[in-house]
Amino acid sequence: MTISRSRSRCAKGEAYSTLKGFFRQYELVYIVADERDLIRLRTNYRRDPPEDVYVYRVRGPIEDGRRLFLEYMRRINALRTQPQFYNTLTTNCTTSIWTNTRVNAGRVPLSWKILASGYVPEYLYEQGRLETMGLSFPELRQRAHVNARARAADQAQDFSRRIRDWGAR
Repeated sequence: MTISRSRSRCAKGEAYSTLKGFFRQYELVYIVADERDLIRLRTNYRRDPPEDVYVYRVRGPIEDGRRLFLEYMRRINALRTQPQFYNTLTTNCTTSIWTNTRVNAGRVPLSWKILASGYVPEYLYEQGRLETMGLSFPELRQRAHVNARARAADQAQDFSRRIRDWGAR
């Protein structure tokens, strides 16, 4: 199981608006699915607009991963009795992940790079939280880009392994 980011869920026929996202217009949801569903949706099916997908290897103790997983489950279950709203700035896909990591003592500090979500992978690299394989960030980012591998793996039983196979270029 993979937990995608928290996000807003638009009603059928409703388009997402960044501006509306500031004004409690969208309910907060967490998407829980397997990796093949989450990644393949973005790499093999969505075309308007196309999405670039990156899979990075994160450094950290296994116990931190367990605590984070349990925090996700707690928050997901809490939405059933206490719904929340998505907010473009404060409760979005990136800030929600950071908020959930607060269960771990060694979490990364809040930074403008978390609020401007496109900078998070580089920020995690700078903080020593990604497996770098001795690569510069631009090289690591290029290797972490999985679109072509995901398209090639499509229905393969070993989809997860194949998207991580950096030798398969």
